[in-house]
Amino acid sequence: MHTWRIFNHPSQVCMSYLEHFQFSMNLSLQFAYASFAAMVHAFFPDIYVTHSTDTLNRIQKQMKDVGCR
Repeated sequence: MHTWRIFNHPSQVCMSYLEHFQFSMNLSLQFAYASFAAMVHAFFPDIYVTHSTDTLNRIQKQMKDVGCR
């Protein structure tokens, strides 16, 4: 049986619970906005032309720069 330890992960990435919470919530908001922008772009291709790529690149950099690896 797997024992769930929900509070170990933040320390495994060298973050406090609050730091991890804030970072994860920020990612969630970025993903939500990116999803909205992608939907708008589907209907109106000349709007948000590079938004998905820009978001992916920004998040990739944030993931690389946060915590420890």
